[in-house]
Amino acid sequence: LPRLILQMAEVLFGLILFHLLFFRKFYFQNPYCYATSEPLEMEFPASRYLGEQLRQGRIPFHDPYHFPYFASQPILQTFYPPNMLQAVIGSKLSVDSHWILFTFVSLLHFLWASIGAYFLFNLHMGPFTAFFGAVTFAYMGYAIKQNAPIIHTLSWAPWFLFAASIHHPVLFGTTMGMGLLAGYWPIQLYLIPFACLYWLFS
Repeated sequence: LPRLILQMAEVLFGLILFHLLFFRKFYFQNPYCYATSEPLEMEFPASRYLGEQLRQGRIPFHDPYHFPYFASQPILQTFYPPNMLQAVIGSKLSVDSHWILFTFVSLLHFLWASIGAYFLFNLHMGPFTAFFGAVTFAYMGYAIKQNAPIIHTLSWAPWFLFAASIHHPVLFGTTMGMGLLAGYWPIQLYLIPFACLYWLFS
């Protein structure tokens, strides 16, 4: 057991180090480097509005600024717990500080994905190969997006497949639900039948 704990600590340290190096521009140079395009013009204002509404005890079903039916837009992640939490906390901060928090939460999802991918690949591979697979899966070209819904949905994919591999119904249901709440359904709706088949034949 102590050896297993030490091995996991080494893996986690390596994944954190890789994450910091990969996003070094945000962490060490310019925290506003991703303040462009859709995240800045739509996702961040929606997050700010969501936080303000949640602090008043309301779910924003109506948005007078952008979307007439706010809560019915999956990409706004109205019911995604990490987004709700950062929105509430961030809405108490200045706009600049909230943007940093908003970006930080999205970037943490890459680390979360790499940890899940490590567990997935380590079921059938050695630690070194699993580590390589973890960084390859989490930081693959398609996953490197600025759009929070895509990042967040993809971050649950390795955990979803890991749950299917070990046939764990609670983890399977939780990760499937979190992927749906994360908001990018063009990925999740394809992943669900694939994961079910993977459960049956793994």
